[in-house]
Amino acid sequence: MNCPNKPKYFWPVMALGVIGISFGSILIKLSTAQPLAIAFYRLMFSGLLMLPFYFGQPGQKKVSLNDLGWIALSALFLSLHFVAWVYSLSFTSVTSSVVLVTINPLFVSILGWVFLKEKTGPRILVAIAVVVTGGAIIGGRALAAGGMGNLGNLLALAGALMASGYLLTGRHLRKRLSLVTYTTICYSMTAVILLMASLAAKTPLGGFSKINYLYFALMAIGPQLLGHSIFNWGLKYLPTPRIAMLIIAEPVGATILAFVVLKQVPSIFEMIGAVFIMAGVYISAQEGKGPAVT
Repeated sequence: MNCPNKPKYFWPVMALGVIGISFGSILIKLSTAQPLAIAFYRLMFSGLLMLPFYFGQPGQKKVSLNDLGWIALSALFLSLHFVAWVYSLSFTSVTSSVVLVTINPLFVSILGWVFLKEKTGPRILVAIAVVVTGGAIIGGRALAAGGMGNLGNLLALAGALMASGYLLTGRHLRKRLSLVTYTTICYSMTAVILLMASLAAKTPLGGFSKINYLYFALMAIGPQLLGHSIFNWGLKYLPTPRIAMLIIAEPVGATILAFVVLKQVPSIFEMIGAVFIMAGVYISAQEGKGPAVT
């Protein structure tokens, strides 16, 4: 299907989404809660904040069992994305983690090529080579420095893969579900999955300082509702790879914020590797300029 005409405010709204997600890693670093607790509260607050919009929207709110199954799959991908990414920030720098977790367009292109039999070209192979080079620069430096840096980098890559599954299922569902319906149910299901994971892992979910609960709320309002929800909205007007490409702007904002707020200065290897990775992601996203969902 051809994509509908983008509204005049499309790009300003998407810019707001990029700003929103850029704060995610900083708020996670500031929180003293364990990763599973952070992920749970972020999604719980997001689901609760969406409920008034869900019940207040006009039209049909019922969702078929088939679509509920797809939303559950999307929620599982989102849960795994957050678990992997939040844990990655415990072992590696903001720059490395955010750069590696935002290579979604490359994974989206590869998955579409392998599983959906979507046509692709030599750009994907070039993109893979460029991204692998960038990852090797960042990973090689982490390996030379010792410690757990590469574990954090691998977790960030896993988070990127899971985010790609989340975006692809979201594109499938946005063909027939409204943004409010999809995001409300998906965020709520994700919160339930993360709650069960927290209980199974015996992760403390209470007793935090007031500032931690403020961080949880800000994560829900900024990175989730103004970030993820805006990108889900954008799936109506642009294909998945091009929406995912916009996310590569996040490392720039996150690195600047990490320097200002956390006094975390990226190494020259992280900067060089980031340039390679973002270039590769851009190349892969150019391959996917197909029709968007309607």
